[in-house]
Amino acid sequence: MRDNIDFVEKFFSDARENQRFSDSTLDMYSRDINEFKEFLGEKDILEVNNEIILNYIESLKVSYSDRSIYRKVSTLKTFYKYLLQNRIIESLPIQDIQLPKLQKFVPKELELYELNMILEKCGDSFEGIRDSLIIKLIYETGLQINDILNLTRDSLKRYEFKSVVVNRGKNLFSEPISQELGDRLKEFVHIVEEVFPESERVFPELSRQNFRARFIAYGKKAGIDHEVSPNMIKKANSQYRESEEGREILLEKIKKVYLEIGIGDD
Repeated sequence: MRDNIDFVEKFFSDARENQRFSDSTLDMYSRDINEFKEFLGEKDILEVNNEIILNYIESLKVSYSDRSIYRKVSTLKTFYKYLLQNRIIESLPIQDIQLPKLQKFVPKELELYELNMILEKCGDSFEGIRDSLIIKLIYETGLQINDILNLTRDSLKRYEFKSVVVNRGKNLFSEPISQELGDRLKEFVHIVEEVFPESERVFPELSRQNFRARFIAYGKKAGIDHEVSPNMIKKANSQYRESEEGREILLEKIKKVYLEIGIGDD
């Protein structure tokens, strides 16, 4: 009886056994398919049709870029092709859906005044302070959003709130942060320890997509007349991060930027 079989788990089991995909690709597929299952709710994942897929794509537009949506749709195509090839389903529910051709797009960098406007809209609530700290961390370190969201309190304490250290597989990245930001993080961590004592993360209960949606909302509230996204923050300093000379230039730039946009001021 097919109802007694978890075909999602079978898909991953077969993929691991046949070594069809890398571990990182399987992790990505797992996140995408689990997110789709949450969208389906009580609906059977084997009974999906074009209408359901189209509704899912519309729901993704709230929090994801076009490129991320393409990837998630590609994940579903891979999964349902597997089901079709193994005669678990009779037709591919996603085959008639045509997405517009992706345009090659290089996001513009956020201007300093735009970053300042977004920070002002964060406000003084717990969530607003949290979001502003994340924005400042991304700007100072140039690290990825996932790196920042997965920071632990112990890691910041270990380096006395002077550096952000993250692991990506076998690679270790260490980025210094300013004293102003370190002091504010220390204050925030003290609050988080009281409110979320069971969590090790500095920014608990916040996902990448939720932060992205909040960042976009700040941009709209600030009256910025073009699309904004968190990846525009790290673009502001990435060009200076390739050499030791560039690192010195970056540090001087950050000092200047802080004076201009008021990061760290009371």
